Amino acid sequence: MIACLLLVCLVIVFAVSNRIEKQKKYTGPIEKITLAAAEYLIGTPVYIAEEQGFFEKNGLEVTIKGYKSGKAAADALIAGESDISTSADNVFVHNSFEHEGLRVIGTIANAQMKELLARKDKGFTTINDLKGKKLGVTKKSGAAFQLGVFLTLNYLSYQDMEIVDLRPPEIVKAVINGDIDAAFTWDPYAYLIKKKLGDNVIRWPGGEDFYFLIIAKDDWIKNSPAAVERFIKSVLEAEAYIKENPESAKEFARKRFAYESDYIDYSWPTQRFVVTLDQAMLILFEDQARWAIENKLTDKRKVPNYLNYIYIDALKELKPEAVTLIH
Repeated sequence: MIACLLLVCLVIVFAVSNRIEKQKKYTGPIEKITLAAAEYLIGTPVYIAEEQGFFEKNGLEVTIKGYKSGKAAADALIAGESDISTSADNVFVHNSFEHEGLRVIGTIANAQMKELLARKDKGFTTINDLKGKKLGVTKKSGAAFQLGVFLTLNYLSYQDMEIVDLRPPEIVKAVINGDIDAAFTWDPYAYLIKKKLGDNVIRWPGGEDFYFLIIAKDDWIKNSPAAVERFIKSVLEAEAYIKENPESAKEFARKRFAYESDYIDYSWPTQRFVVTLDQAMLILFEDQARWAIENKLTDKRKVPNYLNYIYIDALKELKPEAVTLIH
């Protein structure tokens, strides 16, 4: 019994010592990383990590290249213009069919930001009024997938309306000008539409959460596993900072992304800044891949095994409770 107690104590001491060791400032060689980051509110943690010096403290010299969309950031990664990128789940899934070397190393946030917005003066009072109308959405995006789910749940389909493929800024302009009758999009674009149309807009929540991901290539991860771990450590520290200093983080985000205070107050509660790898994320990848195949957005006919696309080692080492994937 005494021997068992001693063994348990030694294990606890080792675990605590190991955790303390990981909190110390890194003193090894500095590694340079180029990060392609979407300049959205949901991308705040990586910018906090830069502003608070977490990357530097952990032995990383991170150059952030900002992009107006997660798709553009992922394109930069695929083109070899960055080592890591941030983007939404559907962008990753769409690219995974053609780029099997992509790996998810963690999330930085999840949120529910998508909405269906329609002009009341176009005859909208219920969801069924979508029939025969022009609806703007960004195809090959998370919005397109969630719109499909939304329509199915409301006993509608794409065939019931005219779908107009537009980029988010174009959607805002088109629905405000009346060129389209309704839109399915995300913030801040949904917010801009509501602000401009005022009482002339009717809205419906767009459904499930989406994940904002940290993505890298498999070959880079294999060559730089320690740098990946230090990157994740920096983002975990940013997560903790946001939780402990929400008002300071909000003010930083407002200035960094040049948002109005009203928009920050409106949108901040919908963001959940957390680094995780969970089972729900994996299921969402599979659902999106299946939907892309069924809607002929890819010429592939088999859903990939997304467990093979997820690198768990860094997060599992640093915060094992954040990894809830069945693997």
